[in-house]
Amino acid sequence: ISAGHNHTCALLDNASVKCWGRNQFGQLGIGNTTDMGDNSSEMAQLTGINLGTGRTATAIAGGGSHSCALLDNASVKCWGSGDWGTLGIDTRNNMGDGAREMGDALPSVDLGTGRTATAIAVGNTHSCALLDNASVKCWGGNEYGELGIDSSANYVGRSSGDMASLTGINLGTGRTATAIAAMGYHSCALLDNASVKCWGRNNYG
Repeated sequence: ISAGHNHTCALLDNASVKCWGRNQFGQLGIGNTTDMGDNSSEMAQLTGINLGTGRTATAIAGGGSHSCALLDNASVKCWGSGDWGTLGIDTRNNMGDGAREMGDALPSVDLGTGRTATAIAVGNTHSCALLDNASVKCWGGNEYGELGIDSSANYVGRSSGDMASLTGINLGTGRTATAIAAMGYHSCALLDNASVKCWGRNNYG
């Protein structure tokens, strides 16, 4: 299970995903903006999210107003608020808040040529993936440096070509990552030498 700011998602025993709670940006992935779980019988009516033909999920992550899933083919799909580029599909459009936006119509995140993901993590307005080559990429809002790209560019992933040009985070000479985490406006990585590095907002240390 994964809890976002005002919504929750569960990865079920049949590898499907269901989300409930606030849905103003389509973060529940059900093709509308109706909140679910706050009225009688809504949970019984809640259907699994359409991740694409034949696709199932192996991991999920809930953020501020978006959600992401790591799929069985090691690709990543995100839905909900796209305003900050959080969905990683080179547009600021919301996805999952209207009919026919999920499933095969929802693009996978461009992780780079030949790259796949092994883990995902999401914050308030950004998303991160641990890739198959043990590098880390983050996209979306970057107001506090939470993308770790040594740039003040505030949005990555909402304009054409953003994702294709996104490079892996510099974790240090010879260093790779074994796990990642994101929350609010910061991100962290567990490195291959068992050290931890974090970047982004630091107002509370």
